[in-house]
Amino acid sequence: SRGRREGAQKLSSQPFVFKFWKKITKFVSNCLPSLTQKSASDYNNFDREFLSEKPKLSYSDKNLIESMDQSAFDGFSFINPKFEQILNK
Repeated sequence: SRGRREGAQKLSSQPFVFKFWKKITKFVSNCLPSLTQKSASDYNNFDREFLSEKPKLSYSDKNLIESMDQSAFDGFSFINPKFEQILNK
């Protein structure tokens, strides 16, 4: 989001865009649906068909995962205990 914010600042500072920036942002914000969340467990903004699907864990090859660059996950601290048991097999 920081990159998007910097990109928006660069874009909005261009003379041509600056002239129309308020109109552009107002138009974009009016196009987005207003989502409301009544509580942390509120799921009313999700599609009913999506919610009715049974969750499935996908199989992942431990060797494939280990061969990939995992630096994007540096500092990520949560590991599902059930998944950890699968990885350790």
